Amino acid sequence: KMIAPAVRQVRRVEALMSTYLPQSDVSRLNAAGVGRPVELSVLTLRVLRESVRFSGLTGGAFDVTYAPLRSLWRRAQREDALPQEEEIREVLRAVGCDRLVLSQRTATFSVEGMAVDLGGIAKGFAVDLAAEAMAEAGARSALVDIGGDVRAVGGRDEGEKWRVEIRDPRRGDRRPIFLRVADLAVATSGDYARYFVVRGRRFSHILDPRTGRPVRDVPSATVVAPEAMTADALATAVSVLGPQDALELINSLQGVECMIMARTGRQEEGEGEELRLYFSEGFEGFVE
Repeated sequence: KMIAPAVRQVRRVEALMSTYLPQSDVSRLNAAGVGRPVELSVLTLRVLRESVRFSGLTGGAFDVTYAPLRSLWRRAQREDALPQEEEIREVLRAVGCDRLVLSQRTATFSVEGMAVDLGGIAKGFAVDLAAEAMAEAGARSALVDIGGDVRAVGGRDEGEKWRVEIRDPRRGDRRPIFLRVADLAVATSGDYARYFVVRGRRFSHILDPRTGRPVRDVPSATVVAPEAMTADALATAVSVLGPQDALELINSLQGVECMIMARTGRQEEGEGEELRLYFSEGFEGFVE
């Protein structure tokens, strides 16, 4: 009886925010085009407003209107040809949360060619709703995990915290890293599970909304936060920002910590490449 309400919440978010479902809120908004207000559910508008807030907080490193860039790089993969500079500049004209107009009940695109993709935040939101549903149903101890976005309700046992492993994207000689958390969320963003392949080169699926290019220097970023939606969005932003700017941001936020795995040079990607770990000020307090 505690799991069923959580599953309903996850399915509810998917039905509203998936780009693969033609009748979802997001698909209807993307199909509407410029200047046409689309009435959306309260939940979708909530996530869009939070997306705009995270975009401002991260200086545009997180931006759900990056979807036209995703389409550009998907086409590059299909055609096996890197995008030209002019193509990227043209697509960037349709990217930016400042071009998304939100009212109490509707969302409107103000520039031709705009589209949104909530993949970098909706999953965390679904985790939060599922965890809250389980707690409301009486769960005192639970762990919700959707595709690596995790939120812990209470601890695993009385007095014991949940143990969460952070995947090493290059599986080198480094010992596994385990976190101990309770009543917290953990999200990891990385380039090791999804990517574009163009002309034999692998490019991260994480795109910098400011430049239009794939992220290069951070193959993995992990964020610990009170809510999974926050951890999800900030993990993407940390990947885009890089170690120096990301640590400055995370260290300024109360209750949020991060770990960054960054390349030490321009060596070829792959198993065994050398990575350097960066921790925010309080992250090591979670490390087992």
